[in-house]
Amino acid sequence: MKELDHESVAQRDEVTGIVLAGGDSRRMGTNKAMLMVDGVPLIERTVRSLESICSRVLISTNTPDRYTFLGLECIQDVYERKGPMAGLHAALLTSDTNWNVVVACDMPFIQTSFLAALLELADTTAGCEAVIPLVDGRYHPLLAVYHRSVAGSLALRLQQDELRMMSWISHLRTVTVDEERLSRLTGMNPRKILFNLNARVDLEAAQTLAGPNITIEPF
Repeated sequence: MKELDHESVAQRDEVTGIVLAGGDSRRMGTNKAMLMVDGVPLIERTVRSLESICSRVLISTNTPDRYTFLGLECIQDVYERKGPMAGLHAALLTSDTNWNVVVACDMPFIQTSFLAALLELADTTAGCEAVIPLVDGRYHPLLAVYHRSVAGSLALRLQQDELRMMSWISHLRTVTVDEERLSRLTGMNPRKILFNLNARVDLEAAQTLAGPNITIEPF
């Protein structure tokens, strides 16, 4: 695939960015979204990555006061205490665009061009409802592209307390993008892009991936 022109995507169809920031960060012991990466909160870096390809960015969170400094809309769950599926559902209900680029707030190596490649696949695949990476043998539904029409099926799952995201995804018309294809399309290492920070032990691994020119540390 040729390199994506970010402006052409925005002109062809407006896109909403959704940052999932609803976790309680128990294993990290501090709010993951506010980890500092080169002196900038991780969630702010994520927002910046989305803003260049999205006409609107939403923060999915039940603690909106934490993120007022971003100056963005914070969307609280309709179905409380039901995990990331509830956060995604509420944000998709608020979205007014067909395509939505979704990113969890704990991925320090997100690149705009990587997100744009996923969006290009969604935009050019007839009947597609989601584009989801498959890397290191695992699906990554929290860095993906979703059509807003899937909010209805999400609501049904939440109402029935069926909270396994992979079970829900298996019923969508999904474009699965494996590691080899992602590398070819983006020229990047998908394992690094999709690396996420769950616990303090991950900080050391992230720093190794980042190299000496980037500092990752608690807020």
